Amino acid sequence: MHISFGGNGPLADQKVRQALGRALDRASLIKIANKGVPVEFKPLDNHLFMTNQNGYRNNSADWASYDPATAKKWLDEAGWKDAGGTRSKDGQPLELHYVLSDGSNQAQTDLASAAQNMLQQVGVKLTIDKVSSKEYFTKYINQGKFDLASWRNTDSFPLSQTVAIYRAPQGDNVFGNYSKLSTPEIDTLLRKAAATLDPAQAAELYNQADAKIWELGHTLELYQRPSIVAVRKGLANYGAGSLASTVITSVGWQK
Repeated sequence: MHISFGGNGPLADQKVRQALGRALDRASLIKIANKGVPVEFKPLDNHLFMTNQNGYRNNSADWASYDPATAKKWLDEAGWKDAGGTRSKDGQPLELHYVLSDGSNQAQTDLASAAQNMLQQVGVKLTIDKVSSKEYFTKYINQGKFDLASWRNTDSFPLSQTVAIYRAPQGDNVFGNYSKLSTPEIDTLLRKAAATLDPAQAAELYNQADAKIWELGHTLELYQRPSIVAVRKGLANYGAGSLASTVITSVGWQK
């Protein structure tokens, strides 16, 4: 699960996106999502690798460290001045919109509200826009019409499938990069990684790209959502496999 930043309006400025990354308290947001689930959600510090994949490493550096003072400083440097309430620049207030599906569960709604309160502390007004679940992706996410939004990325294996999420758009084709944020360096690293047959070399290239994605202020990763499966007592070799596949011939009842 993650919070993605859009690339329009004030968020076209990388400095503003980086400031948001320091203004959002990931630990608190993860606790909200984790409430009521009997498995601890740990921070995900990589956009491309999951925590249980070979090659995973923490590339978040300080880009995702909760630090409101630094967030305020960077917003000042970006020209958004604090006048005792919502920041403004050239007479325009710093107002952003969090697009939320009206089919969201309570945890997702609470997460959006918490983000709203956190950004308010640094002078950013965040409005939560609840939109039709039927139009959430087709009319908003897929078209990049959001400032902040959260959804799940699935099917990230093999790793080359994640390239579309961060690669540079070509004309009207954004692939899976709905915020349209990228750089030639990130694009080159991802292409090289996807074309590299040596797993160790590919992992190094993916991690180099990931470090640049954190710096870009593309997405604030939160946690890797675990698989939770309930079965009757005594059933062997079947359960939450995460990235693994079930060997159905090994599944059976214990004697």
